[in-house]
Amino acid sequence: MTRLRFARRAALIATATAALGACATVGPDYRHETPAHPSAWSVALPDAAPAGADALAAWWRAFNDPLLDQLVQQALARNQDLEIARLRLIQARAERDQVASRQGPELGATADAAASRSARALQYPPGIGESRAYRLGLDASWEIDVFGGRRRAVERADAETQAVQEDGQALRTSLLAELATDYAALRATQQRAIIARDNAATLAAAEQLAARAFRHGLGTAADVAQARAERELAQARLPELQGEQARLTHAIGVLTGGFPAEQQAALAMPGQALLIPPALPASLPSEVVRNRPDIRAAERRLAATTAGIGVATAEQFPTFVIPLGLGSAASLVRDLFSDASIVWSLGVSARQSVYDGGRTAAGVRAAQAQAQARRVAYEQTVRRAFQEVEDALAGLDAEHARQQALAAAVHDSQDALARATRLYRNGLTAYLAVLTAQRATYQSRDALALSQLARTRHAIGLYKALGAGWQAPSAAPGVESAPHAGTAPGSPFPLSVPPHRSPTS
Repeated sequence: MTRLRFARRAALIATATAALGACATVGPDYRHETPAHPSAWSVALPDAAPAGADALAAWWRAFNDPLLDQLVQQALARNQDLEIARLRLIQARAERDQVASRQGPELGATADAAASRSARALQYPPGIGESRAYRLGLDASWEIDVFGGRRRAVERADAETQAVQEDGQALRTSLLAELATDYAALRATQQRAIIARDNAATLAAAEQLAARAFRHGLGTAADVAQARAERELAQARLPELQGEQARLTHAIGVLTGGFPAEQQAALAMPGQALLIPPALPASLPSEVVRNRPDIRAAERRLAATTAGIGVATAEQFPTFVIPLGLGSAASLVRDLFSDASIVWSLGVSARQSVYDGGRTAAGVRAAQAQAQARRVAYEQTVRRAFQEVEDALAGLDAEHARQQALAAAVHDSQDALARATRLYRNGLTAYLAVLTAQRATYQSRDALALSQLARTRHAIGLYKALGAGWQAPSAAPGVESAPHAGTAPGSPFPLSVPPHRSPTS
């Protein structure tokens, strides 16, 4: 009967308090709204193609460079920054579970055994001699979330965990763009080194031509000295380009998770310059809002601070706690589980701060200001994302026109150099014409290589600005759940936060 009465009272109190706890959740409910954005881009690429999910997921493959594909896979598998981001996500999930665990009761178990002897020579209190006591017990305490403060705390922790996940996605996108940019710069530097060596060889031939002309009385010693100086200046450019190649090789080695010189053998042989893909991705502004991990991270942090208003507001209301004690006590072990040994206690307590000097009210105002600041930061992130896309589009458009002009300049300067050399060899012009044509040829070829690199960088920047590189190849475009589904092949970094709830959620 004792156990039955206890069970009935416990069930009655638990039911009443649970119903009370589900009746209110203070603070504003967060509702995601698509931020304001332009309807179209100011610059359109004439050769742009729709940006499908698969193309964005593995955008580096559009350059058709097997070595770049290999370097990307190594970076995804071994890069330390990605590993740090993965561990931060694990930490955030564990911290979220810590917050969620506070919604349920806390339960503790105790067991003790004691033996004692009191003095029988005392008149008061009278001694009883030797005694033994055995106790078993369970102590529980449950703070009822009447006003939803703890539910808001879990909501905040969920949003913060998702923000950490999106930070990892943004890091992955930046890593891929940085690796591709360094690789493009390395290939361009190798091409410039070839151009510089060609220029040095041509100047060496021009020096021999000037010396021959001087011996035949068709030139001057000044022409020979000038030709020698130009050849020496051309040779001096080679160590500078070699140092730049070494620096880029070291950067790629570290980005792929190894030591600086680890990729030196693979990258030593000059390869084809990394040109822009034949069709660049065309994407709508609304898709950028959906695809950019930094935008989604800012939105999740806004959701977290909005839930924080509810956490701060709940501090202004009373707290309700159910203390529970259940156990048994007996002098003999065999009596521990008898009805006569059962002891229990059950109740409900409430606590409300009457005066705290305005602390809780100030906490609400601080949470509201933080949420407003996060809203502004969210809007700022969106605008900066659009700026990056517009900058990449404008850079591609301008560099395309510049590259065409430089290609024409290379053709014309090479033609002028051939004509000037022929005239000088026949004694029909001064060496200055040859020197001028040679300088123009080298400068135009070097400028064309730099222009090709700049255009490739803008193309890579466009992929990055569109939020490409983190999606799973199987993601479907236009599906809201796509940004939170899947894992990229070969990537150790989880690209989603699956439902992860503790039993107390």
